[in-house]
Amino acid sequence: MVLLVLPVLAQSPPSIQQLESHARSALSARNLPEALADYQKLVQLVPRSAAYQDELGFLLAASKRTSESIEHFRRASELDPKMAQAWFHLGAALMLSGEQNAGIQALQKAAALAPDRAAYRYRLGAAYNDAHQYAKAIPELQFAADKAPANESVWEALGIAYEQEKKWSEAKSAYEHALELDPKNNTIRDSYGYVLAKSGALDEAVAQFQQILKQEPDNVHAQVNLAYAYIGAGKYKDAIVYLLQAAKDHPDDPSVHYNLAAAYKLTDDFPHAIEQFKKTIELDPSLADAYFLLGNTYLAEGEPKQAIAQFRAAVKQKPDYVNAWYQLGMTLKEQGDKKGAIDAMRHSVALDGSDAGAFNTLGLLLRRTGDIAGSKQAFAKAAALRAAENARKQKALEQGMAKIRGTSK
Repeated sequence: MVLLVLPVLAQSPPSIQQLESHARSALSARNLPEALADYQKLVQLVPRSAAYQDELGFLLAASKRTSESIEHFRRASELDPKMAQAWFHLGAALMLSGEQNAGIQALQKAAALAPDRAAYRYRLGAAYNDAHQYAKAIPELQFAADKAPANESVWEALGIAYEQEKKWSEAKSAYEHALELDPKNNTIRDSYGYVLAKSGALDEAVAQFQQILKQEPDNVHAQVNLAYAYIGAGKYKDAIVYLLQAAKDHPDDPSVHYNLAAAYKLTDDFPHAIEQFKKTIELDPSLADAYFLLGNTYLAEGEPKQAIAQFRAAVKQKPDYVNAWYQLGMTLKEQGDKKGAIDAMRHSVALDGSDAGAFNTLGLLLRRTGDIAGSKQAFAKAAALRAAENARKQKALEQGMAKIRGTSK
């Protein structure tokens, strides 16, 4: 008997349509590895497909392989420069990778190509927030909020942008919208309370922070902000009580010690204020405001040499700290260090050319050192600033009187 050996038929590779169909099925079943494998094959088969490049990039990003996804998003945007989705995905991936400028540029292209897409405008606005470009963020986020009013993240991001621009009323409104949508979100509530405090609604702010602390008694951020609200309301002792407890619970948090120091300073308890400012600096040596306020506290204690050291430390940490330069100049002037005072005052007026008093002080110092020409120049600047301010006040007075006369008619 002769056995017949039948030939093994080779399987033909799946077609593009079959791969696409299988990938869609895998995605529906949330089988990310299979979908990813399918699109890798599709990109090999059709390397000039922007859609396949973009989808592969998306699946890589979803697999937490962001750095690999970027090359595919970039390739998709090169193959089809008008594909807004590819620019959007590229921008988001670049932002996640810390390439902020390139990420913003890609998101700008996406928003320009699809200006009515709320998600694109939101992500661009959020990117501007991340880059501290809050004025640019506001119109993008406001558009997104108008288009997608049920998205609390958009309202929160808008609140952040308005808050950083010190537009308290607008920030308050944005955070209120966010809280209506997500009332259990204590991060938003904390920001809302802070904005209420900054806008002068201190009792409302206290209520918000207390509500957070009922749910999260150990929330140090809410504890600090509650104390801040108490300080704003002049309830310094209440603030100190809260902050002392917070300092016990969170001894390594510089914000607790900083606010405790500020509260002590406001009650003229300078020794405790100095102690807490020193503790703040020990925990966060980069905090320029702590050095500055410690310097002012030393002045209040009659220790100008210690104050000078702190003002110098403040401007070392923050070279554009105009108030610290001014205070350093004034203190050095009082100590008879004319050269040091002139240097500090020059820094002060260079940073803030609108302070007539600083120019006048500089003029006096220059005259004492024999620099008559420099003195005249500084005095002239001070006089011009005062004249401009007087003219502004006179114009405001005249406009006010005109309104009164118009009303009386």
